[in-house]
Formats: sequence, C-alpha cells, structure tokens
Amino acid sequence: MNLFKLTLFLIFFLVGCDSLDSTKEKEIVLDKNKILNDFKSKFSSIIPEDSLVTISPIKDSPIKGLKEGVILFKKIDETQQLSFFISNDGKYIIFQPQIYDFSGPIRNPDLMNLINLTDVPSSNSKVGAIRIVEYSDFQCPGCKYGSDQVKRLKLEYGDKIIFYYKHYPLTFHKWADDAAYFTSCINDIFGQEAFWEAHDLIFENQDKFKEPTFNEVVDNTFMSAVKFDYRACFDKSNEYMDFVKSSVEEGVSIGIRSTPTFIIEGHIVPGADYKKIKEAIDSFIKN
Repeated sequence: MNLFKLTLFLIFFLVGCDSLDSTKEKEIVLDKNKILNDFKSKFSSIIPEDSLVTISPIKDSPIKGLKEGVILFKKIDETQQLSFFISNDGKYIIFQPQIYDFSGPIRNPDLMNLINLTDVPSSNSKVGAIRIVEYSDFQCPGCKYGSDQVKRLKLEYGDKIIFYYKHYPLTFHKWADDAAYFTSCINDIFGQEAFWEAHDLIFENQDKFKEPTFNEVVDNTFMSAVKFDYRACFDKSNEYMDFVKSSVEEGVSIGIRSTPTFIIEGHIVPGADYKKIKEAIDSFIKN
C-alpha cells in the first residue's frame, strides 16, 4: 500500500475504542514518540522502503479539540510528508486533513511572532503595510507561478503590502539549495533590490536550470541582465547553509506543508491562490 493512497480522512484508534466525549475532555500531554511508534506499528506496510521516519512537534490546530503534526519520511534525495490531526486525548488520528475555513481570513499575530524576518528580503519597508510571508523553492513550478502572482499583487496594492521571501528548498529538487544559498548571498552583499532582480531572473529562466551546472546557467542568464557582481555569490553554501536551514526548520515548525505557501498577517494560504491572498489582503486593509 502506497503512502499517498491513504484516504483523506482515515481514522484509527491509538488506544481503545471509546467515543469522543467533549464534556469530559482530558488534559493530556501528547507524547510524539509514542504517536510515531504507534504509527510504525499499525501502518508499517505504507512506510516507504529505506526511509528515516520522524515526527514534527505536536501543536494546537485551528480546530478545537484537535492538535496537529507531520510525519516525515526522509530519503537521501527526497522527503515525503504526511500531515495529521490528533484528538487532545490521543485516541484518534486523522490523516491528510484539508481544512475549509468558513469564517474568512483571520489575523494570527501569535503565528507571525514565530516567523523570524531578520535579514529576510522584503519588497519595501513601509511601516504598517500588510505583511505577506512566502515560503518558496526556486525549482518549484508552482512557485514560479506564485512569483507571477506576487508581481501582480505588488502592482495592484503598491506599498499597502510588503512581501517577505523565506527559503524552503525541497530536498528532492537538485539545484534548489544552490539557488537559496546564491540569492541569500545576493541579498546580503548587494541588497534587496538585487535580490528581487535575481529572484525574477531565476524564476523566469527556471526551465534552463537543467544542465550543466547551476553556476553556468546563472552566468548565461545574468551576464547581460544585471550590473552587480553576481559571481561573488557562487559556491557560498558554507556561509549561508545555516540561514537557509533555519528558514526550512521554522517552516516545518509552523506547519508549512508545501511550496509555495503564503502567510498574510498569520492567515495561511497554501499554493499560489491569487483570489484567497487578495481576499485576505482586502479584509485586513478594511479592518
């Protein structure tokens, strides 16, 4: 049985068969290692071969009575994720949940406080602008589409919004790490304007990054297009690896499941969904 053949709302009992009783909800500190061991025991057949199985911290979910987490299946060249909700008493688990929020966009300052924006490239420095944080991967096709939506939103809202770019290179993308290190260096040495220039060039030429090496494709793309010395940022993985790694770890800790993911003042929008991002912006501008 393949991991991704799990049904959308597959439920199993971790202990016993008691029904949920909202009137007698127990305050239990969930042991993530026990949850992981129970998962391995009950669903060993769906675990990919030769993978290291780990689990993220368990945290409160948007739904009362449920907490959430992620089980990670790590291989050398890729990582698969299986998100889940678990009842507060630890008895029930729901895999691959999709949440539909009928209440509309809601600011979440607590979530925003968990996001480190120090040294993170931003589109402007307008005080009071609606903050939009994007977790992205330069090799991700959906992120390329997302970059077009970012341009569209910048034109529409100007300095009423401010975009922050957070690196989230996926492990199975061969040159995504190189792009993250390279652009981190660009931002550090040449500033935010140069970063966004490099950001746009890489996404616009994403299909060319197949051969022979990342640096050679950058050379062919950047040579006549930019005025800054981009070669100064070749092969800087040792200097920027920790910066990129911390961005990824932060994303995992706050529940980022895929790229691109946009967080508008704490309201999460998975994917480059222009309408949902715009809905959140409009709502927060009014209120």
